[in-house]
Amino acid sequence: MMSFVGRERELFDHMRERGIPVYHLSNLFVRDIQAAIRDFAREKENTDIGTREIDRLAEEFVSDLEHRGVIIPFRNNTYVLHMEEYRLKSAKDEETETAASPSEAVPA
Repeated sequence: MMSFVGRERELFDHMRERGIPVYHLSNLFVRDIQAAIRDFAREKENTDIGTREIDRLAEEFVSDLEHRGVIIPFRNNTYVLHMEEYRLKSAKDEETETAASPSEAVPA
């Protein structure tokens, strides 16, 4: 199994597709990363990997993110994600986008 170091967007997008909340300043749990690695291997690479390999890949991934300041330790096996591109849009931002999009013309 290939490492996820440097591929955080790929894994985080996969997590979001599965309904795992991955947002700027949200908690990120090691167990969710481990599950995402297992699921990614099964779905994208058609392979099963063992618990030891999953743990090793997750530890390597988390260590790299922590070293680069992408995640900040919060509590035991819990981190806070610092990635602006995963910031939730505010209601004001959503309203602005809606107002800026061209309205559909209704034929007379």
